[in-house]
Amino acid sequence: MVDANTAALRLCSETPTERFDWEALRKKLSASFPDFPYAQGSAQERDVTVLKSNDPNDASIVTLDQWNDVARVTLEQDNAPDMARRTAILQAMFQAPNPIWKINAKGVIVWRNTAYKSLGATLGFAPDTQALFDTSTLSPGDPPLRFKLCRPDGSLAHWFNVTAVHAGPDTMFYTTEADAEVSAQDARRSFVQTFSQTFAQLSTGLAIFDQNQRLVLFNPALTELTGLSVDFLTNRCDLFSFFDQLREHHVAPAPNGQTDWRAQVSRIVQEAQTGDYSETWTLPTGVTYKVTGRPHPDGALVFLVEDITAEITVTRRIRSELEQVHSVLDTVKSALILFSPTGQLRMCNQAYRDLWKSDPERTFAEYTFHDAFQHWQADCQASPVWDKLKKRILSTSDRSAWSASVSKTTGEVLTVEVTPVAGGVTLLTFKEISPAGVPLPTAH
Repeated sequence: MVDANTAALRLCSETPTERFDWEALRKKLSASFPDFPYAQGSAQERDVTVLKSNDPNDASIVTLDQWNDVARVTLEQDNAPDMARRTAILQAMFQAPNPIWKINAKGVIVWRNTAYKSLGATLGFAPDTQALFDTSTLSPGDPPLRFKLCRPDGSLAHWFNVTAVHAGPDTMFYTTEADAEVSAQDARRSFVQTFSQTFAQLSTGLAIFDQNQRLVLFNPALTELTGLSVDFLTNRCDLFSFFDQLREHHVAPAPNGQTDWRAQVSRIVQEAQTGDYSETWTLPTGVTYKVTGRPHPDGALVFLVEDITAEITVTRRIRSELEQVHSVLDTVKSALILFSPTGQLRMCNQAYRDLWKSDPERTFAEYTFHDAFQHWQADCQASPVWDKLKKRILSTSDRSAWSASVSKTTGEVLTVEVTPVAGGVTLLTFKEISPAGVPLPTAH
């Protein structure tokens, strides 16, 4: 560019460039005049081109007059579209549902929209002298600042997020209502407090990780069971750091075989995401923990740590006592079998297994009195004793002792004794007697 009048210079100044050349002019005008040539010059000695705006509502015209190596560009602007655009902008700002206002360099409000005035009237502010928001600490470019507006008596409150934007030497302020956002945050905060207070009373350790695998919530029982410090947990540790600390405190089990520790933690996380992780951790101190991992909404994970040492101890003691009872029963020469009140097998001894050539305690399905009764009948001769025995076992009213004799198909004679035991349990005793010269006694 070698020369321009005042209006053209004003137009050129709107484009931030050190050198205003043909390319800069083309970028400026091509939005409205897409046929504006990419390069200066003409094949003819002198060429005049007239371009119209692509906007049918815009009557602006660009005239290109080129000769030799000179080009004169004349822009005849139609101000009607600009006026319509300014009117639309002003209407949009005035009719915006949220307050908008402008202050000058001295901090004085020079313009307000209708929503600003209506809000001030609703809250009882003076219409012209009293500002609704104290924006002295908010500058253009700062993050939005939240304000709370109340009536003088505090009966009505509204929350707004306010953003500041440069408007030449002045500053424009735009607001968005934040009542719903504040209410949601208050509800969430209340829920988290209630949630925390509820789980603070649990003896089960609780650790909740968000979708980024950061610890967001834990209860006091977790620190008591794992020995992890509150400072470490409150710093929003990630999942791997959490398990690393458990390992250092000898709470997490060591990797199995050649399994890498990280691979083991990854497996735990994957199983927890599908809701399949539940393992028993036995610590060197003799304490036993049940650790469960479950998925939560939005990709969160929750881990529960429960001390089941007492339960495991009781279970082991009961198992030991049952093994002792089995051992004692196996020393008895008579065949013994016990049934629950509902007819399920409780236990039998070795003599019973030898006599009937079966081991009911090793069957895949649940073994009941009906299964045993069919086995006895199949191995013995037909006798009315069997019907009486069946009624006696299944009776809930007659719990007196009862005995009878039956004969096996191999010739052995057995005495069957039915003895009621506490808790509705029934004991059956089979004793083998010599068949030679021994009459079969009747049931009594």
